[in-house]
Amino acid sequence: MGLLDSDSGSLVMSPAERNRSTVLIIESDAAERNNMRTCLRQLGYGGIADAPNHATALERLGERHVTHVIFEAKKTNMPPKEFLHKVLEFGPKIVCIPSSYEPNVDDVFDLLVMGAKGYLCKPFTVETVEAAIVNATKGEPMSEAVLQAKDRNEALVAILMGSLDKAAMIMRQAEKFDTARRELPRAMAAMKRSAELAKTFCKGGEEGLMLAMEKFCIDRSKGPATRLGRLRKRLKTTRASDTEETVSS
Repeated sequence: MGLLDSDSGSLVMSPAERNRSTVLIIESDAAERNNMRTCLRQLGYGGIADAPNHATALERLGERHVTHVIFEAKKTNMPPKEFLHKVLEFGPKIVCIPSSYEPNVDDVFDLLVMGAKGYLCKPFTVETVEAAIVNATKGEPMSEAVLQAKDRNEALVAILMGSLDKAAMIMRQAEKFDTARRELPRAMAAMKRSAELAKTFCKGGEEGLMLAMEKFCIDRSKGPATRLGRLRKRLKTTRASDTEETVSS
């Protein structure tokens, strides 16, 4: 579990962790590469390397230890999916972050499913680079519900509403317990991150997200939202039916 800022609940990396990290940048635009290097130096990352394309980046990986890779989510001289596959074969613990002007496209989501830990929206700033690296390094891995779901929107909304339920529960407990009060910033930050994930990757944009939320809420109002909950309801109904038959006989 990552360190938290005690006031905002945001995940943080210590100066020592930053200093021990080496970030490899894959960016075809020279000016953008330089801007990224500048951002990373300002943020205190100890090692910075760059490459103009994916194939050259793979050569860089063989030359030095790398902890983070920020790479273009579009093809240079290699498809980004092939690049990510090779990076994770080379070092499964490397934190891989695709960057894109259109992070909502299916290709970026597919990279997350393959093992990328986050994403960086372009044009970037020092603040967005900071958030992308820290959340990818310290944040919870993407839920299996999203990775395996046939309906991406339904899974994203389920995660969002689950984090909302958790935050609401902790908020109620925080009125009585200090432990819950200390946990509240983390829960609120997690809810915010799940909302950003859903908004970014729901098919159909904001309209698709709203429709998925509407469907989820209607389904929940009709009965238990989980498979286990539905099973319990069926068992309860079956037991009640069996009892009625016993009494009548």
